[in-house]
Amino acid sequence: MRSKIFLAFVIIGISLSSYLIYFHYEARAGMPSWCNLNEKINCTNTILSAYSEIKGIPLGVLGVVWFSISGILYQDKLRLVKGNFAPFYLLVWTSIGIAAVGYLVYVELFLVGSICVLCTATHLTGIVIFAMSFVSVKGNLSKYMRNIFYE
Repeated sequence: MRSKIFLAFVIIGISLSSYLIYFHYEARAGMPSWCNLNEKINCTNTILSAYSEIKGIPLGVLGVVWFSISGILYQDKLRLVKGNFAPFYLLVWTSIGIAAVGYLVYVELFLVGSICVLCTATHLTGIVIFAMSFVSVKGNLSKYMRNIFYE
């Protein structure tokens, strides 16, 4: 059951990130957005900011990649083989994602001055995935560390 929930959140994250890619180009083309509620909750302001892409690539692409790799690592975690470090790698990978979420929330709040509803939904999805990966490793973290560094 837990694996179905995890994979459902992966699919939600990929879907939200894909929509953010679509919306990125729509906003640049001047199309109006349904999620512009006011000046502070305004997806267009966030999407049109200089922080919405890296070297011309929309951040939604990175979201699709992050959620996809999270799903792949989770599938590897389900394989019961000796020396399977996928749960640990999943935790490391999702920790990187959480660090990125922290930075992006900072950017939205303090540099752009607007919150994007779609981005926030994507961030929350990533937080759930991190929490689930943490729970899957909890209690075994020292075992993974010992096996990686001392065997």
